[in-house]
Amino acid sequence: MDVQKVANLFLIFILIAAGISLIIGFVVAVRSTNYKKGYISTFISSVFFLILIVSWYDKASSNVFMGTIPWILNVIAVIIVLPLYVLVARFIFKKVTKGQKGTKEKIIG
Repeated sequence: MDVQKVANLFLIFILIAAGISLIIGFVVAVRSTNYKKGYISTFISSVFFLILIVSWYDKASSNVFMGTIPWILNVIAVIIVLPLYVLVARFIFKKVTKGQKGTKEKIIG
């Protein structure tokens, strides 16, 4: 593999992990009707996937002799975007569960 392919795979894996984390959090938030549980599960799964992907990226980039600066820039960029991603997910889960709580209260009450 060349340097560009490793960097592209890193970004693809990050996007896939973000999608999986969002789905996990969405399912937890909808089933529990608690946006905080969905937020926490998204945060935990995102950090878990980030650790796995960065460890893979470290090994793959050292095999192709990637420089330090591109590696640091890619990882730092993802770490900076992670809180924004989790914050947006929190607002989405809050909006989704707010609508669900109203329908459950109508059914129960």
